[in-house]
Amino acid sequence: MLAPADQTFRLLTTVVEAFVVYLFLVQGLFRKFLFLNTYLLLLTSISVGRYAVLLWFGWSQNYSYFYYYSDALLTLVLFICVCELSQRVVGPRMPCLRVLFWGAGAFLATAGFTVAIASRLGHRMGAYVFFEFTQNIYFVCCLVVFLLAVWKLRNDSEDRIAARLVNILFVYFSLFVLLYGAHQLVPHGSDLTNLHSMMGAWLPLGCGFVLVT
Repeated sequence: MLAPADQTFRLLTTVVEAFVVYLFLVQGLFRKFLFLNTYLLLLTSISVGRYAVLLWFGWSQNYSYFYYYSDALLTLVLFICVCELSQRVVGPRMPCLRVLFWGAGAFLATAGFTVAIASRLGHRMGAYVFFEFTQNIYFVCCLVVFLLAVWKLRNDSEDRIAARLVNILFVYFSLFVLLYGAHQLVPHGSDLTNLHSMMGAWLPLGCGFVLVT
């Protein structure tokens, strides 16, 4: 079972996620950043669901399945969110149809690559595929956000709020890459789990900071 400090931290993170969605609603930006708000709402609901499953089943296989499948769903919505912000930042220089084309192509290529690797290694098509798919989509999101950050250095963004949200995602994915590298060096490091939770809290906190300021 989670320690009281971890339970409190997760509860506060969930409250912040819901509050950020409320800020989007109050400022009339919910529909403008629809997929970002959908991601935050899903994040809030899944956080509550994971805690409920953990209380009911404990650290069991049921919790693992729920965690990895829900993580795959969150990653998919986050990928769509990154595509949405890309179109907002670049504006008419990248039409929606082109964003959809590149986004669908990247998604299908990542899914095909994941299935091909899984079948080649002889793994069962199940939680392993979802885990690998999640990791691969995360790296695609990293690449897109890094390219957007470089593009913003040389061009003016069409949407200032979207540009600042991209900065938040840039920090978020930079932390992800650093933690991934640290995990490869120290696979069983106990402190990495806590850092991963703190990284997850950064995204709603950063979005809230953008809206407040």
